[in-house]
Amino acid sequence: MSEENVLFATEADVEALESAAAEVQTDKYLIFVSDELLYGIDANLVVEIITDHTITYLPRLPHYVRGIINLRGQLIPIIDIRLRLGKPPREDCCVVVANVDNNLIGILVDGMEKMVDVSKEAILPMPTHSSQMLVSGMCSLPDSGTMLILDCDQLIPHE
Repeated sequence: MSEENVLFATEADVEALESAAAEVQTDKYLIFVSDELLYGIDANLVVEIITDHTITYLPRLPHYVRGIINLRGQLIPIIDIRLRLGKPPREDCCVVVANVDNNLIGILVDGMEKMVDVSKEAILPMPTHSSQMLVSGMCSLPDSGTMLILDCDQLIPHE
């Protein structure tokens, strides 16, 4: 058997591969669906995903805040991403609980997809003429299509 067919790497080869892998910086995103579009939220913000929830309506809130849920004694406002984007609401949804600026908020989404690693270089800025005010960037995912990156800081207007 010739040396060309040997499948073993030297220690130097392994170190070179590890160094090359370390140079590629990625972020992890949780992908969800809303109005048939794929959105990604930074996985570091996600606290948990809730599928069985009862939302308590509160008056005098912006139209996109569906109410609050009681999560183990903590009241969490629920923002309907569809309403926030000007789309009609749906009833069969799940809640992504996220920690945004040390405040827990619930984001009502149509459904969950998967967790993905995305290279920072693959994320493109949104066009300046875009109407997607809640989106900070986008990227193309193999086998999935385009993912819009949700800017959680923009979910609740700061006045």
